[in-house]
Amino acid sequence: MMRLFAYLKPYKFILSLTLLALIIATGAELYLPVILKRTLDENLLRRENRVSLHYRRAVGGDSETLMPAKDIAQSLTENGVEISGSLFVSPHLLSNLSERDRKAAVIAGWLDADDWYLIQNPNDDVLEVIGRNSHLFFGESQDSSYAIRIIDRKKLSMADLRILRSGDIESLKSRSLQYLLLLLGVLLFSFAQVYLASWIGQRIMADIRRELLAHLARQSLHYLGKTPVGSLVSRVANDVETINEFFTNVTISFMKDGVIMIGVFVVLFLLNSHLALIALAASIPILILFAVFQKSIREAFRLVRAKVSSVNAYLSEKLGGMSTVQLFNAQNRSRKDFQKRGRDLLNAELRQIKIMAVFRPIVDLMASAVVALIIWYFAGLHDMGLISLGVLIAFIELIRKFFQPVKDIAEKFNILQSAIAGGERIFDMIDTVDRIEDRSSLNTERLNGQISFENVHFSYVPGEPVIRGLNLQIQNGQTVAVVGATGAGKTTIANLITRFWEPDEGRILMDGRNIQDISLISLRQMVQPVQQDVFLFAGSVADNIALGLNMSRERIIEAARLSRADQFVRKLPKGYDTEIFEGAGNLSAGQRQLIAFARIIAHNPKVIILDEATANIDTETEKLLQAGVAYLLKNRTAIIVAHRLSTIRLVDRIMVLSHGMLIEEGTHEELIQKRGVYHNLYKLQFATDA
Repeated sequence: MMRLFAYLKPYKFILSLTLLALIIATGAELYLPVILKRTLDENLLRRENRVSLHYRRAVGGDSETLMPAKDIAQSLTENGVEISGSLFVSPHLLSNLSERDRKAAVIAGWLDADDWYLIQNPNDDVLEVIGRNSHLFFGESQDSSYAIRIIDRKKLSMADLRILRSGDIESLKSRSLQYLLLLLGVLLFSFAQVYLASWIGQRIMADIRRELLAHLARQSLHYLGKTPVGSLVSRVANDVETINEFFTNVTISFMKDGVIMIGVFVVLFLLNSHLALIALAASIPILILFAVFQKSIREAFRLVRAKVSSVNAYLSEKLGGMSTVQLFNAQNRSRKDFQKRGRDLLNAELRQIKIMAVFRPIVDLMASAVVALIIWYFAGLHDMGLISLGVLIAFIELIRKFFQPVKDIAEKFNILQSAIAGGERIFDMIDTVDRIEDRSSLNTERLNGQISFENVHFSYVPGEPVIRGLNLQIQNGQTVAVVGATGAGKTTIANLITRFWEPDEGRILMDGRNIQDISLISLRQMVQPVQQDVFLFAGSVADNIALGLNMSRERIIEAARLSRADQFVRKLPKGYDTEIFEGAGNLSAGQRQLIAFARIIAHNPKVIILDEATANIDTETEKLLQAGVAYLLKNRTAIIVAHRLSTIRLVDRIMVLSHGMLIEEGTHEELIQKRGVYHNLYKLQFATDA
């Protein structure tokens, strides 16, 4: 998980803004119940208790059991308002008294059973109301404060009551405005937090995909050959998407949930520490439940990710070879194989669903039960007069906010585990390093193209050698043909020169320098092959000729003209801007080969390898290529790998391979006169053609 968070480093400033927006939005959201509580207790439902001063001042006398405790009496004195021998105090100052103690206090006479409404520093309008209804108010003219029983307040006319409570009404308007402003703040900062979190998630997803693609581009053909393409695509596409979900939905959501839970707990403590501890203790069973289910959920998601990768790999393979599947009537077999993989994926998904179907309802049930118990307990305290209605409503709202994140975490727990499983697969790919080491920065500007093999041994599979002690030398500017039976090692020589593979033993030299001491970029700019199966990318014809280099249109057209590709390209619907379909299905094999020749001419390498490049070319197209090939080979070192011996009669030298060893070399005439392997191959091919 920590490796995932490392991707946040470039976006620390945006992350700070996201967290700031999160804290502000969460703080505003948590302050809403506090405003609601204060509105209820201090404006809508404000009330005070009346305490007799006679008993308060008698604390320490002989009848102390009939009087308030000394610490309570001190608190009442400090926070109460004295009116005509009585002290009016907020009910929360007496919240520590049990129901039995309150009844005893009423019987003892130091606590009035009725609720009172206190008026402090009344204005002229309020004094006028008090004067008209003096029999209902408690207080004398010299006092600056008055009180009226809540029950007597109902005897006032609506107009007098509105004047009497004008201060509460103004305060209510002010707090309503505060509430609306806080709601607006929650909306704005929540939007900012969600937008910034999504922005970070998308950026991180792009960074991971770029890193994965760069990593795969550096991997060796050995790794890329043994790893199914569908599996690689699944990791780059699907698994990375789970990382986006992790950063966009899970991480920020969990941060918000954590901030809310901590904030709620702090507010609960400020309201009533005893009740806050009860709420905290009630959440412990849910935390235990998370710990119990975590391992099984993660294993289920690992299995799902693996099965998704298997299905993608199978689809990629079969869709890529659909013509072969149809040609050999293998549709039923392919369908059965896919159904088996589909069932495996379905079973993995169902296992994950079963676990979540048990986990989430249990979390919801436990959270709801805890909320119900707390509400029941708090409602009892309110009925006993130990907490106000405002405190009760605030506690209910805060408890709901406290357990809503728990439900939210349970809901997103599957996304978290899926992201962890996807992250494990991504980092497993990144940690798998199977590449050709690029140990040097030496470029090839001063190299000409002389190639030497010194006792080179190579095998694709250990114990099954393909090249055995090969020694050969190709001079600068020389055109050499490599012939031999299938499996003799012809294409392997091309792969070794371009360092797609490394020899097991021996050295390959370029102008006397070990090619391992030349940077890969420079080496592959210097040595470029044209393979039998040309790969063209989806894009325009011009893009496939330039292939990433910043070439002018004139240079592209000139390369196509020299390769004779220009003749057919101009006949295409949009010429050089014609889009090539995926797999180049809208071009013939000969046209694809001509574009490949144009690509080589445009890139102008010093060494060219034609790996059976004309094997799939019809005779007419091959004639078009001859002039282009002649230009292509001019002043360059060239290696031609071909089965069709008629195409290599005019080369400078022919090398004959058998079982990875050089058994003959010379010109066409020399090898014919030797009457060896080449002579037999030549006779056999022309006899077959005849």
